[in-house]
Amino acid sequence: MWEFLIGIFIGDALRRSPFRALIQLALKLLLIGILFAGLIYTYVVFKAVTERSHARHVQTQRAR
Repeated sequence: MWEFLIGIFIGDALRRSPFRALIQLALKLLLIGILFAGLIYTYVVFKAVTERSHARHVQTQRAR
């Protein structure tokens, strides 16, 4: 899988370079960062939706 990703994003010349392990580490860190960012974004969106669903949008009119 890493060979395929490196081949697509970086090209065949760097895939055979001695920096291959460093590139794989960078791709792994990037994917983990994207995963964490997605989880944080999902948490924030669900929290905002939950807070908005509990708030009253229209004030009730009291008969006096």
